Amino acid sequence: MLVCADAPLLVRKILEEHTILILSLKEFTDDKKTFGDIYFTINLNFQDIDIVTKYTDIQEACNFFTFIGFDIARINSYSKPLSKKEIDAIISHAQSDAANKKTQVREQIEKMENEEKKVYEDVHLESAKKIISRVFEKIDETTKRSAGAISLQDTKKIKALADELKKLRMGTNFEKIREIIQEIFKMIEKINDKRYASIQNANDTISNESLVTKVDVDKELERMENVKILKSLGAHISLKNQDYAIFGSSAIFRKFLQKDFLLKVSNLWWLLYSLYDITEFIVVIVISLLWIYTLANDIYLFSTNQFSFAFSLISIGIRWIVIFASRYFRNKSVGKLLLIILIAIGLHYALMWMITANFAL
Repeated sequence: MLVCADAPLLVRKILEEHTILILSLKEFTDDKKTFGDIYFTINLNFQDIDIVTKYTDIQEACNFFTFIGFDIARINSYSKPLSKKEIDAIISHAQSDAANKKTQVREQIEKMENEEKKVYEDVHLESAKKIISRVFEKIDETTKRSAGAISLQDTKKIKALADELKKLRMGTNFEKIREIIQEIFKMIEKINDKRYASIQNANDTISNESLVTKVDVDKELERMENVKILKSLGAHISLKNQDYAIFGSSAIFRKFLQKDFLLKVSNLWWLLYSLYDITEFIVVIVISLLWIYTLANDIYLFSTNQFSFAFSLISIGIRWIVIFASRYFRNKSVGKLLLIILIAIGLHYALMWMITANFAL
């Protein structure tokens, strides 16, 4: 563009006021009509200044220079001059078009600012800055507790993530902030898993009847807090932590109950074995009492039928006693078990012989 003014400083001032980038200024000594066909006039300090452009369409030229802030008093063409009425219509149209464009730009800027503002005002996120502060606290706690146990590679990685989050915390790129926090918590979980595994003590349980250790409680409480932070950010939560995302704090009790339930299930066969032993012992006592009663009744009443029934009950009772004795010693050495079985069998036949020899009619 050609600014028709004598002083270079005045030309520079005009251009800078309208935010036009100046690479260089050159003096034009030829006829201004040879520079371009479309020109317009502005008023500055009670002085009319003509500006010649390279545009070929007068309406397009008027629209552009009005939009960037020039207050055009007149505009015309050297080759095809227009009437004042036509010029007024062109300037009026350009001013209206510039106003509409500026309104649209202003609305877009306001919309972007509102969206960025919502990032930190969202009630579900509580406060992004507060969350970020807590993330830095978690990093500090984790690195201090696991000092000496963290690999050099993990130390460098979590430090790099923390530095990047520090740069992002003053910005408005919430998606990137959430992505970095998600990566940080993956590193924290990895470091914590190694630390808790190293200090785990199976004997240090919360009660004598439980498999849950104090380390398990600390580990799950921290995991639950981390999931809560990630959930408030709307971040991705791994499958193994979905319990806390869905059920919240109640998930920790379900996990501990599940662990202790597996302990009880592992002892189920032992419980059934013990129950069978008790049942078997009761049956032996009942049969033995019936045997005594029947035998006494047979001795005093001398009933042949009753004696046969008594003999059967005695035989069954002794066999049950043999089985019970064998089961009692089942956890002993095999040699002792076989010896007891043989003695019991011999005693069985000896008693049967004595009974038949002394009480048979």
